[in-house]
Amino acid sequence: MLLNHSSEEERCAHCGLQLHQCARCRGVAGPFDRFCGFCGYEMVQGERRPLWWRLWFLAALLPVALGLAYGIAQAQVHH
Repeated sequence: MLLNHSSEEERCAHCGLQLHQCARCRGVAGPFDRFCGFCGYEMVQGERRPLWWRLWFLAALLPVALGLAYGIAQAQVHH
C-alpha cells in the first residue's frame, strides 16, 4: 500500500480514504477500522461523556413507565 504524504493527513494512494495510525503500536489502520489489526487497541474512543448526559434516556422512559403502570392498574380495576 502506498501512502500519499503530500498533505497533513495520510491518505491511501489507491482509493484516497484517510488512514489512521494506532496510538499504541503505530500500526496503520483503515478509515473504518475500530480496532488496530496489529495490537488490538481500540482506535475509536472519542470523548468521554458525563453521567448526566445519559439521564435524558431515563427522563424519557419515566412517562412511558408511568403510563404503562396506570394502564395496567385501570385494566385490573375494570376487569
